[in-house]
Amino acid sequence: MTTATWWRHEVRRCGRQAFALPVLAALLAYAAVAAGPGAGMLLGRSLMSCALPAATALACAAVVAREPMLELHLSLPTAYPRTVTRRLAWPGAVAAAAALALAASVTLTGRFSDPATVFLEMAGLAVLLSGGAMLATARFASAAPATGLVVAAVLAKLLLLDRVVPAGLAQALPASATGIWLAALALREFGRHGRAGDRLGRGTGPHHGIGEA
Repeated sequence: MTTATWWRHEVRRCGRQAFALPVLAALLAYAAVAAGPGAGMLLGRSLMSCALPAATALACAAVVAREPMLELHLSLPTAYPRTVTRRLAWPGAVAAAAALALAASVTLTGRFSDPATVFLEMAGLAVLLSGGAMLATARFASAAPATGLVVAAVLAKLLLLDRVVPAGLAQALPASATGIWLAALALREFGRHGRAGDRLGRGTGPHHGIGEA
């Protein structure tokens, strides 16, 4: 298998949502920003800071949860956490490209006086939500808890955190550090004697999991 063929296989294993969700979120955020001043700007700022991070986290959870051949991966010499990390690079790269395109578009519109602050928040929140989504998927063998976690975290940011913590680095740095820690816990969960991988492959209840459907 050539390198190009191998990478194409990895892209297929990630699924379309890994690429579609970040792009759609960036388009939605830009549309809200371009809607105009007043209430449109409030909605635009909220979507700018939260839509792309939430979509990235959901894409990461979907990539982690959709592996249909966990038992095979756990029998290979390559550690499964390494495989997960390699695949998560794809939604991460798409999200980064979408963020750069969004940043350029918003800067050209001139509608934000502090675009750097918004993008710092966006980057920190993306890391936090992605790490939390990965860990929730690893622990509960499903992407559904990750979805609930992402929604709850976004609401907490918009309704509580933004009222008490200054925007920018004050939010971005703790969020990034926490997200990296959560991602590390998730990868350790995947690699702990294969137990997390087994749960993802078989499910935790009487129903068939991804590996046995």
